[in-house]
Amino acid sequence: MLLLRKRDYMVEKTNYELAKARADMIDTQIINMLKSGKSFRVEAGAGSGKTYSLHKVVEWIDKNKAKEFSRKNRQIACITYTNAAVDVIKNRISSGSSIVPSTIHNFAWDNIKNFKSTLLIGIEELELFPSDSDISKIQSVVYDLGVRYIQNNELHLFHDDVIKLFSWFLDKPKFRMLLTDRYPIILIDEYQDSFKSITDKFLKYFIEKEHGPQFGLFGDAWQTIYSNNGACGLIVSDKLIEIKKESNFRSQKVIIDALNKIRPELPQISALNENDGSIVVITTNDYRGPRDTRPYYKGELPEDLLIDYITSVKEKLKSKGWDKDSKVLMIAHKMLAKQQHYQAFLDALGDRFKDQDDKHFIFFRDMLEPLYYALEKQDVKAMYEVLGTMRQPIETKRQKKQWRDLTSALCVARQGTIYDVLRTAVDSRLIPIPPDIENYMKEYYSTDDSAYAQTTLKQFYEIKYEEVINAINFFKPDAVYSTDHGVKGEEYDNVLFVMGRGWNLYKFEDSLYKDEKSLQGKELATYIRNRNLFYVCCSRPRKRLAILVTVEINAQFETYLRNVFGADNVVPYSEFMM
Repeated sequence: MLLLRKRDYMVEKTNYELAKARADMIDTQIINMLKSGKSFRVEAGAGSGKTYSLHKVVEWIDKNKAKEFSRKNRQIACITYTNAAVDVIKNRISSGSSIVPSTIHNFAWDNIKNFKSTLLIGIEELELFPSDSDISKIQSVVYDLGVRYIQNNELHLFHDDVIKLFSWFLDKPKFRMLLTDRYPIILIDEYQDSFKSITDKFLKYFIEKEHGPQFGLFGDAWQTIYSNNGACGLIVSDKLIEIKKESNFRSQKVIIDALNKIRPELPQISALNENDGSIVVITTNDYRGPRDTRPYYKGELPEDLLIDYITSVKEKLKSKGWDKDSKVLMIAHKMLAKQQHYQAFLDALGDRFKDQDDKHFIFFRDMLEPLYYALEKQDVKAMYEVLGTMRQPIETKRQKKQWRDLTSALCVARQGTIYDVLRTAVDSRLIPIPPDIENYMKEYYSTDDSAYAQTTLKQFYEIKYEEVINAINFFKPDAVYSTDHGVKGEEYDNVLFVMGRGWNLYKFEDSLYKDEKSLQGKELATYIRNRNLFYVCCSRPRKRLAILVTVEINAQFETYLRNVFGADNVVPYSEFMM
């Protein structure tokens, strides 16, 4: 706390008051930048209230500018990362506001969908249509389920297709002029995860030239952990004013002190008045037995022993006061799959599971399971939301019986295999089946050895559907376990971060202690990739952080851990378990 003199008495300022005052000052600075018409980037560390600042900006525009823009038929784009974030902003703005919140995919599609002839040119140039089809026969283009196929001379676009097309359109001067006329301001949340193919052109054509929409970017470059998906990361330009947010409203001081050592160029102050946080780093160098020799797991504890170590540490932490709001973070899906009982499903899909881009998985996750739960609850509204425009009527007694029969049939099928569930869905004629899956079903009947991912289609369809359910549940926010990548944007009272092997892109113990300024090329890219994920994992807890290092570490990395987290907080496993 800080004591300030006011007249003849002392005024005590709490941590929260100090942090809030600083945050309010920054928010005022953001609004002033908005008034100036200059593009800006808000660099906000973990827990700093970035989303709060974005909402303050949205509310200010809605109150002070929205009517003016509406009269001129102009809109303010607010591009957010998820549909849930879109809904939050919609609830904050007035009815009929000129502010239009949307995901990047919906924003892109909304701005290109009406240019049919130009769209077809772009689709042909970018080869965004099935190779066995005739583009000249396409009569319309739609973007709905995110699966590319042609049906009744109508081309359905994949998610990535929309991004590629929008980027292609940005090279057209006339399109950029129309975009400028439509949007005086474009706000982007989680800018670091935006597609580089688009942000590069925003920079090139608008920001660098100081012509076109004013851009307001909100994010954190150190939370770029999806670079393999085309994320842009840090955006830097002399024409882009940087504004730093330095308050932390999430974590206890002991955790923030560690984060400031990890990231000294963006120091944060804690807004929390209590001081009951803790950190412990548990090393396993005291294990003298053989370690894993497999390529992805080299140096890791043996598989069964690793599970025992994690379980034992969890129980020990529980005895030290860890409550229910806890999360275990692991980088390797394989180990998690064994614990959560979806190993065969993971083995079959490989990286397609990790990236959540398998056609069957998407269908089960986004269509069949939500529909089943809506049917179980007899929630017609939720059911229609899942089905969208492809819904079948439920009006007559016969139609109601069909849906009741489907519910019963799915209940039985979900106890069986993937094939049982798919067969039930197809036979019902009530559930829209993506064309790709229909084609796989045809292959299943025509040949026994057709390939699918890392197995055969027959073997894949014989996997217990229970594994699919477990896999879907794994990605839900309330799951006990998560991958390191799966918790970005989340926060928990307690976090156990298992720092080990399972993914060759990440070897924290070989990277983090290095001097960034001395690195370049691939070595620099490797360092940043490891640093960012490490920062994300360490910044999730509100109260307590435990790190279990399950690989053997060298003296340099141990020194790094001691410097960041405190020498007394780094202990061997045997000592921690005493």
